[in-house]
Amino acid sequence: MERSVEEIGVKMDALGLWDALAPYNWAVKPHGTAFPYFCTVIKGAEEAVKVRFLMLEGWNTLHDFVRMRADRAFGVVSSPIELPHYELVVLSAGDTKLFRHDPGYMPQEAKEPGRDIAAKILWEAYGVMLRVESDPKLPMRFADEKSIFARVEDKSGAWRDEPLVIPDPPPYVERISFRTEDVKKAKDLPIVPTDVLDVDFRLVPGVMTRDARPRCVYELVAVDPVSRTRVVGARTSVVPEAGLKAMWESMPQQLLTQFLSRGRVPGRIRVVSPRVFRFIRPLGMELPFRLSLHESLPDLA
Repeated sequence: MERSVEEIGVKMDALGLWDALAPYNWAVKPHGTAFPYFCTVIKGAEEAVKVRFLMLEGWNTLHDFVRMRADRAFGVVSSPIELPHYELVVLSAGDTKLFRHDPGYMPQEAKEPGRDIAAKILWEAYGVMLRVESDPKLPMRFADEKSIFARVEDKSGAWRDEPLVIPDPPPYVERISFRTEDVKKAKDLPIVPTDVLDVDFRLVPGVMTRDARPRCVYELVAVDPVSRTRVVGARTSVVPEAGLKAMWESMPQQLLTQFLSRGRVPGRIRVVSPRVFRFIRPLGMELPFRLSLHESLPDLA
């Protein structure tokens, strides 16, 4: 008997094990998939959401997720919605919904064949949860082997417990460059020591493109803290072929373009995000503005 994603989600929720599972990650690898899916639990931050059950797609995604939780400024991922995965949302009202997430795109309700894959993963996850009731440390079974606990399906359709050796994450490198002609033009602009800009680059909640599959919208914002007016509001989206990292790497060039448009270089730039600080810093090696990091800048809120 085939079970729907929603039916499995209700069964998982009825076990009341979300808190017990929240500290762990484990894997499910259906036969024929190119990579394992890593299961993790995030308690809902909103009143309407009880829990989010993430099925993270592949080792690189798991590495990005773990590093994001350890250091909010690492890399370019600031939220799980920017990672490729299926997500079962358990609502406080008791309903469940399945979403598909891909970097740079708005979440969408999962369709076939994704629903079939997710149902298979969720059914095995439900089985793991039933075992956790009597063996709370089951997800840590292979931790001493530097391996993650996994349920793996063979070609006959049989499932077994298996350790998946945790590979080292790939090296992370950011490549930030500027158009040579723009740098030359900016160096000829006046530097205004009293000109201060509060700058941020961020996801714009609830705003999306009008593509067949809507993309998320990001915005480079600059505010003059003296007049408290926004002087820059440049919006962009991920180019599908390039990805999230390339979008962030292009942000400093966008800021340089804004300097050229304004006809001057500010004497000081203030930011609230360590990530934004890191990406703007190479521009500060080309132009003599002072860059500083602050806990809060009210005019950027």
